[in-house]
Amino acid sequence: MIDQISNHFNKYKQKIQRVAVQLDNSKKWLQVDQYLTRKEKVIIPVPYFFTKGQIQHMVNVSGVDTVICGKNASLLWQSFGFEIIACLENAVLLNRKLVNPPILPKATHKITFTSGTTAEPKGVCLSLKHIEMVSASLAKVTTHFRVKKHMSILPLSVLLENIASHYSAELMGIEVITPSLQELGLMGSSQINIESLVNTIVKYQPDSLILMPQMLKMLVVYIQSHIVDLSFLKFLAVGGAVCSKYLLQKSHQLNLPVYEGYGISECGSVISLNTDKNKRGYVGKILAHQQIKIANDGEILIKGPLYLGYVGEAENKDEWFYTGDLGQLTKEGDLKIIGRKKNTIINSFGRNISPDWIEAELMARPEILQAAIYGEAQPYLTAICVTQTDAENVQIAIDIINQTLPDYAQVKNTIISDRFFTYDNKMATSSGKIKHQQIFNHFKTQLQENYANTTHN
Repeated sequence: MIDQISNHFNKYKQKIQRVAVQLDNSKKWLQVDQYLTRKEKVIIPVPYFFTKGQIQHMVNVSGVDTVICGKNASLLWQSFGFEIIACLENAVLLNRKLVNPPILPKATHKITFTSGTTAEPKGVCLSLKHIEMVSASLAKVTTHFRVKKHMSILPLSVLLENIASHYSAELMGIEVITPSLQELGLMGSSQINIESLVNTIVKYQPDSLILMPQMLKMLVVYIQSHIVDLSFLKFLAVGGAVCSKYLLQKSHQLNLPVYEGYGISECGSVISLNTDKNKRGYVGKILAHQQIKIANDGEILIKGPLYLGYVGEAENKDEWFYTGDLGQLTKEGDLKIIGRKKNTIINSFGRNISPDWIEAELMARPEILQAAIYGEAQPYLTAICVTQTDAENVQIAIDIINQTLPDYAQVKNTIISDRFFTYDNKMATSSGKIKHQQIFNHFKTQLQENYANTTHN
C-alpha cells in the first residue's frame, strides 16, 4: 500500500501537505504514519469515535488537504468536498484543493485532536523534535523491562499509543502487534468486551500494553473469576486518569506488572512514568527532557519542549505549561497526582477536597463502575454512582472506603445512576474522564432534594 501512496504523492506533490489518517488499528496504520513522517507531511490522526460534525470541524480548522481512510469512510469525506484519487489496498486516498489553508505553527508535524470538555475538538500542534525527545526519554526509563513485543490495545489515533507504537518502538527495535479494534473488543468511545480483549492478549502474548484505568479494572475483575495465564506480560502502563492505590495493589497481588504514568497532550503525552512497584500511588519521576515545579496552590507546572500552539490560535510562547492538575513531589522527585485544580471542592466548613482520588478509590471497588463526587459549598459529600448491583452493596463498599478517609472527605450520601457516564451522552470526554458539571446538572433535582431533606454533622 505504501508504494501506491508514494506514487500518488509524487504525482500530486504540491497538493499534499496535511494528511488526515482514519484507519483501523493495523500494520498499515503504522506504515502510513512512518511514511508521512519521512515525507515531512503534517499528520492528523482522526479519533475513531469522532462524530461527523467533529470531523468536519477538525478538517476546517486544520486545513486537511488529503485523506487516507478505510473504504467505508470514503462517502463521509466526499461529503466534505474531497475527491477520490486512488483506491488502495483496503483503503482510499482522497484530496481536495485548498486556496488559502489555515496557518499552522512553524514545524508542526502532528496535530492531535481531543474533545476535552468542549463540544468542538481542540487541535494540539506538536513538532517532530518534541515527539522524538519524549520517545527517547521513554526508551531510557523502560529499557530494563526488556520489552521485545508490544501490543496496541488503544486506538493508534490516541497520541500516547501513537508515540509508543511508532516513535518509541521504532527507536527501541520493538515488534508492534496491531489487532483490529473489533478483535480487541473495543466498541464506540467507552464500551469494551473484556472477554474479547483478554482472549486477544492471550493469543498474541505481548510483553507490554498501555491501558486506561477502567480497562485495568475490568481486567482485574475478569481474572479474579477466570483462570487466565498472563505471566508473559512484563510491563503494563496505566494512564489517562487517576488510578487508585487500591486498584494498583490488587493488580500486583494478581502478578500484573502495572506501572502508573502521567501526561498531557501539550507536553507530548508523557510527563512521568513510575517504574518502581513499591511506590504505588505515584506516577514516577519526571522524564529527562523536562523540568517540573509545584506552584503555591499545588498546581503542576512543566518546562521543556512544549506544544507549538493550538490550531486556529496564537503560537505558544509560554516557558512553563500550567497543567491544571494538582500534585506533590517527594524528596526523591516522585510525583503524586492529587486531582484536577478546577475540580477542587470547598465545602461549607472551608475544607479543600479533591474529588478525583475519592472517585478513584470508589471505582476501584467492583461494585462501583463509575463515580462522581459532589459537595461544593455543602456540609458533606454525595457520590453519584453507576453500578450493576443494588444500592445496599454499593453502600457497603462506600462504608469500607470511608474508614480510610478523614471525616470531611467521607461520602455521606449516595445517588445511584441508571446509566453510564459516556462520551455519547456528554457526561464523559473521549478519553473516559467524567464531566462533573454535566453529571451534576443531570442529577440536579436529586441533589437538591438530598441536601434539603438530610442533615449530617
